[in-house]
Amino acid sequence: MRQSDLLQIDFEPIGKRIRINSNQSVLEAAQMAGIQITALCGGNGTCGACKIRLMSGTSSPLSDTEKKFLSEKEIKENYRLACKAFPKSDLKIFVPPESLSTSQRLQLEGIKNISDSSDCIIQRTDLCLSQPTLSDPRSDLTRIKEGLSENGHLCTRCNYNILESLSDSVRRFNWKFCAVQREDELVAVLPSKSRILGLAIDIGSTKIAAYLVDLEISAVLSKKGITNPQISYGEDVVTRIAYADSHPHGREILQEKLITALNNLIRELCTEVGENSEQIVEIVAVCNTAIHHFFLNLPVRQLGVMPFIPAITDSINVPAGKLGLNVAPGAYVYLPNNVAGYIGADHIAMLLATGIHKLSKTEMALDIGTNTEISLSHKGKIYSCSCASGPAFEGAHIQNGMRASTGAIEKAQMIDGEMKVQTIDQEKAIGICGSGILDIVGSLRASGVINERGNFNRQVKNVRPAEKNYEFVLVNKEDSGTDRDITVTRFDINEIILAKSAIRTGIDILLKEANLQPSDIEEFIVAGAFGTYLSVENAIRIGMFPNIPIERYRQVGNAAGTGAIDLLLSKSLRTECDKLCKRINYIELTSYPDFRQILVDNMRL
Repeated sequence: MRQSDLLQIDFEPIGKRIRINSNQSVLEAAQMAGIQITALCGGNGTCGACKIRLMSGTSSPLSDTEKKFLSEKEIKENYRLACKAFPKSDLKIFVPPESLSTSQRLQLEGIKNISDSSDCIIQRTDLCLSQPTLSDPRSDLTRIKEGLSENGHLCTRCNYNILESLSDSVRRFNWKFCAVQREDELVAVLPSKSRILGLAIDIGSTKIAAYLVDLEISAVLSKKGITNPQISYGEDVVTRIAYADSHPHGREILQEKLITALNNLIRELCTEVGENSEQIVEIVAVCNTAIHHFFLNLPVRQLGVMPFIPAITDSINVPAGKLGLNVAPGAYVYLPNNVAGYIGADHIAMLLATGIHKLSKTEMALDIGTNTEISLSHKGKIYSCSCASGPAFEGAHIQNGMRASTGAIEKAQMIDGEMKVQTIDQEKAIGICGSGILDIVGSLRASGVINERGNFNRQVKNVRPAEKNYEFVLVNKEDSGTDRDITVTRFDINEIILAKSAIRTGIDILLKEANLQPSDIEEFIVAGAFGTYLSVENAIRIGMFPNIPIERYRQVGNAAGTGAIDLLLSKSLRTECDKLCKRINYIELTSYPDFRQILVDNMRL
């Protein structure tokens, strides 16, 4: 059968795709692609473990077996059993985490500069109060307020959500308990020896990183990363905005998916350290602007059309219970400032964590993703922009691309005319993740296999004709974890050229706005999951990063997550965050003079 007659199955959030016959099941497609969907019965339809969600395309009708294992809600949401679903057209499939036997690698580590808890907005006071009597009939709340006052703490307000259980709690604790305040507001009453916990969350378009923190000793007790479940409704925020606008209750569905995932995270983090989720009394969440709006169920339609206006850019405190989060009833969620439609609080948290807003040096910082945010700090001014770099560095839109999980090629180097590759967990190669495709393109360019426009030298070993144009064979099918060769195509290279040119154009325009040259950059900070694993040398080689001395580059991991932890622990840093946002000069790239010419000039390796 010709390749053009086959149907493409696109697996998300793995970012892997493969072509199969219409008489092959989605489970077979996953197995051929090296995606380990749980199938305890071997695909016989007797275990119901291989649940997937059909995002787009047409498949075979729902079978009786599926009706047995799937709930009415799951059927309504287009869930199927992978072993019983056969394609009738190209399909996009979402594989939920519980259906995968291997997990995607998520970046949790960041800069180690956690704030001192003495500045925390949350304070505890251990109280031992006298019980009410006929001669002392003060209300329970009055008794607590006066007890706090005797300990030097002003309490003028009580969170309404804790009143429902306040009287029962203090009596259950025999009037010896821990009172938790958020500034002058009583937000929790807990057993005396309770740890006072906070939660810092970095909610990205693709990934979520969460950190459970002891607020009194400034210690991260547990951390965990998961895939953002909203990805089943679109790889990027633009697609999710379109979904929210075109489906009844679309916004509510996207928020519900996110809240459910966060509640699962909260439960797992607390279980890991033997604590109760009701001890979480403060949450900080940093997100891009669209995810921020989805999290709060704010209107998003205006974010999807020019001039891309947020509903709110100010920092905001929201009752956690209002959002449906299973934490202390009186807890709040603090969300820092957004800057613009496509620069959100996650970028601000990264700037705070790296401290570039405080330094007198000329520094540039960026976090690469489907949308890449870039800031330049120079002489007290900060210039920021956002560029649509696309999902190529997440492994999407690459023929053999996938996200960073077991078997993904993550590093590559041309040695003596042979491409040597390294995979995650040292397993057989099943695809290429973002850092791997960057290495591959950089190595092919350095060795002359491709020219500055990405065209192959057809005389080179391992270059061969493809269905369209040419391709380079990285791993033969005998050595791969699939039944196919792992290749990089001319189309793949073009995707990288587009992505890298978008990023470099953002860098160049910020430098131009500040009247600087690349050589003026004293420090270049690369943040985020992809930024942790990429080769700076190859990023320079293909022209994505400026050609400045390598020692000026600093890779800092998940700095947004670190910034979220710092904001959780420091009240003064929240004030600093407000001030920082007012200093930022936002540059809208698409309306910048010469934008198109600069972009075209950067479309070469």
